[in-house]
Amino acid sequence: MKYHAPAILISLALVSSAPFAKPAAAQAQGASPLEQLNVFLGDWTCTGRLMAMGHSPAHATRGKVHGEKALDGHWIAIRYDQLAGAGSSNLYHVIQYFGYDSKIKSLVDVLIDNSGSSSATGRSSGWVGNKITFENTENTDGSPSPYRDVFTRLGGGGISHAGFMRDKSGKWVQTDEETCHLR
Repeated sequence: MKYHAPAILISLALVSSAPFAKPAAAQAQGASPLEQLNVFLGDWTCTGRLMAMGHSPAHATRGKVHGEKALDGHWIAIRYDQLAGAGSSNLYHVIQYFGYDSKIKSLVDVLIDNSGSSSATGRSSGWVGNKITFENTENTDGSPSPYRDVFTRLGGGGISHAGFMRDKSGKWVQTDEETCHLR
């Protein structure tokens, strides 16, 4: 089983308390659907853990995240950089872009990490309460693999993230979890 933390670690760190009441109101006023992802803007610090997977033992993680608008405001770019720490000999780095596709009326994401052979694309219908889920397909060395990123807005301007992938029997198994706060 392969670890699929890209979107997981990256996106989890990014939420402010202001957006809790804004998404529905902003959309009602004709705002861009992408604005509901403004919660990912800013600089964040994250702590969490990777679950034991295959040859990789479970271990704690720490990272920093920077989110900004990109490409004329049509995308939000998020960069996650894992920080050195216990169990982190191969530091993970990823850039993830969140956007909105008006034809399919869905939020979309594109992800590229530092493995040199991994990329992912996915989509989400948006926030349901304080949770948003992106259903993704990662392509590693030409092999597609589904994974799921679930982000939850927390009180006090934080966000948590949980990543999931399918095991050999098709059951969703958690791969990692993180909690992030604005710096």
